[in-house]
Amino acid sequence: MTITTDKKTDPMSEVKAGAYIRIILALALSGLAELASLFFIQPLLPVLAVEYDVPVSQVSIILSAETALLAFGLLFTGTLSDHYGRKRLIIVSLLAGGILTLLCPLAQSWALLVALRAVIGLALSGIAAAATAYISEEVAPVVAGVVTGYFVFGNSMGGMSGRIIASQLIEHISINTIFYGFAASLIVVAILVNFLLPASRNFKPTENLNVLCVVKGAAAHFKNKNLSRVFILSFIIFGVFTSLYNYLAFFLKGEPFNITPANAGLISFSFALSFFTAPQAGRFAEKYGSMTVLRMLFAMMALGMLLTLVNNVAIFIVGAVIFTGCFFGCHAIGLRWVSKNATHARGQAVALYLFFYYMGGSVIGFVNGFVFHGTGWHGMTAFIIALLVVAAVVATSLAGGEQKKLVPATPVK
Repeated sequence: MTITTDKKTDPMSEVKAGAYIRIILALALSGLAELASLFFIQPLLPVLAVEYDVPVSQVSIILSAETALLAFGLLFTGTLSDHYGRKRLIIVSLLAGGILTLLCPLAQSWALLVALRAVIGLALSGIAAAATAYISEEVAPVVAGVVTGYFVFGNSMGGMSGRIIASQLIEHISINTIFYGFAASLIVVAILVNFLLPASRNFKPTENLNVLCVVKGAAAHFKNKNLSRVFILSFIIFGVFTSLYNYLAFFLKGEPFNITPANAGLISFSFALSFFTAPQAGRFAEKYGSMTVLRMLFAMMALGMLLTLVNNVAIFIVGAVIFTGCFFGCHAIGLRWVSKNATHARGQAVALYLFFYYMGGSVIGFVNGFVFHGTGWHGMTAFIIALLVVAAVVATSLAGGEQKKLVPATPVK
């Protein structure tokens, strides 16, 4: 069985479907395990606030610590993947994350648990940058956007399964048992990736890890306006998404909804929409332009937030679902945009995008704790919509730099 691509676009037109299936499975599984092990904490925030006697406005610090260290690690892991290789870094990150998660039950204080979760975020930071760079190097350009979309789908399924599993299990088993389960999943996926993911054929390692060269390379990425501006978008995209899910359970447990955190966690099933929205956004971006599609998605996210203001649970869920589905489309487009527009060291460029992405989740997500505590859901909604307007303006400024022609990559055989 083969996948046939346009010979005018890709001179090497026939690619074994089996190779792409292995790539999609391996990268989707790695993204799934990473996000599940990071974000199963999110629906447990109301429980943790009570168990550790932490104020509602500050309990999200545990998630912000994870994402902040994840972002910080990306400043280095993208470069490490450029030197040591994409597949190797993915496997090491998964194994390290699994081992560290096994230590979480030993943390007896809130401060120690937050610190340990932060280190786990650091350990898992190598996966996304290495995976996206691998796609750019090993997958034919004509389908790279779709493959990236399925990687984002794997991420979303991880975020969904982590949140849902944890929210449903917390009423029946201890938090420590949940930690052991997610640790085991990371280790198992590391083994699967080792066997599934084809070895790199087009990877050319950087010669050394000279810090000065790394800094100069990063500075060159910031001088590229097509990259530096999309970093702003990544900061906003994940920041507003994290804000919604950080405080959704707190809002729904009050009047007029009176929904338990376990039931509120079921809204994460909407993450499954990424199976359609992420790859489809990639297709639309290739056809109509990335920034045109992004602006449409930002407008739909704003509409989704407005719907959550209605005091009707069905309409609230519809709004959250619209917001969530569009978010994953935005992320898929952003990742592909960086890979297309980076002029060198793609692993580092993607890592910088993800650095701002996760820092947005950490900073905006944490700040919105105070916004929510002080002004309620209405105030937080207004802040999120304002950020989406800023993102639309930035996307408009990038529209003129749209690249219509993709950089060729040798297909995997």
